[in-house]
Amino acid sequence: MILIPIGTKAQLIKMAPVMRSLDREGVNYDFVLTGQHAETMMDLITVFGLKKPAYILAPIIEANTHQKLRQWLVRILKDGLPKSSPISQGNYQYCLVHGDTLSTPIAALLAKRHSIKVAHIEAGLRSFNIFHPFPEELVRIGVSWLADFHYSPGAWASQNLKLKGNAKPIINTIENTLLDSVRIALENDQQYQEGNTPYAIASIHRYENISNEKRFNFIMSQIMDISTQCPVRFVLHPATREKLSHSHWQEKLLSSPRISLVPRMDYIKFINLINKSKLIITDGGSNQEECHYLGIPCLIMRKHTERQEGIGSNAVLANYDPQIIQNFVKNALSISAHSIKPIINSEIYPSDTIAKHLKSLL
Repeated sequence: MILIPIGTKAQLIKMAPVMRSLDREGVNYDFVLTGQHAETMMDLITVFGLKKPAYILAPIIEANTHQKLRQWLVRILKDGLPKSSPISQGNYQYCLVHGDTLSTPIAALLAKRHSIKVAHIEAGLRSFNIFHPFPEELVRIGVSWLADFHYSPGAWASQNLKLKGNAKPIINTIENTLLDSVRIALENDQQYQEGNTPYAIASIHRYENISNEKRFNFIMSQIMDISTQCPVRFVLHPATREKLSHSHWQEKLLSSPRISLVPRMDYIKFINLINKSKLIITDGGSNQEECHYLGIPCLIMRKHTERQEGIGSNAVLANYDPQIIQNFVKNALSISAHSIKPIINSEIYPSDTIAKHLKSLL
């Protein structure tokens, strides 16, 4: 039996195709929620056609403030560490943890506490700067140390694990499982009508951006500037929405006729929104990968990225430099739609690789 703890929307999106592949292979698993995030989680479960969670490790909240995050952390450790925990009662052989959210090391530690082997999916990604992104880079390093084996999304990620003298098994899935998630979304395209007017997408939510007042102000001013060249659809994550509600920027954005504040939507709609856009301004690593798969120009609002996808082709690191941002937008708006070759039609299926490997272990 396999334990699959999921804490955030991003984790669920990337693990959904793995669970679907495990279903096809006839491998038994318990999908459980850690309770870190609540918004849109049940919608995603429905969208991807997943079975309902077996149980919830801690009461579901939206841990979008420091206080709520601390409350969730205390509760999940209190409920998950004792031998009476459902983790201890599940007869699990392996625990699949994903990525770099706070749920990742917590789930890995709980699995170790209950003598369950840990497999890290999306292992080996590195920015080689512990402050960018923070704390995600530290999380990945720590989970690599805890894991018994790794599923790495490519040769570069695999080599990063080997550089640290890692002697644990590394299974190269060639691409990220997100490639399979994007495929599922495109297969379920419900022909969302976005009109004929070109538009850009903004998606900003990382702690390093919204907690730093100077950086947050810079990003908001850049989005305002970009909107003068192309209408912007600003997709609001819970943490960003909370930040804006206590900021003068909310009124400015709402009063702009060229900016639309868009509630976070289901994954299928979001991918098709990206697929029909001219460009995306984002600080999310998943968005960087999605744009790489789809061939969409992507401005990464960060100094460093732990991913290589798209860098040098469709993706540019903004480095919080106005000139880099202006050049990117100018170039992105001048190219024809999908002139950058996407890789969505490749014959690589990383989720199947993981499921078949786990089946062989069991």
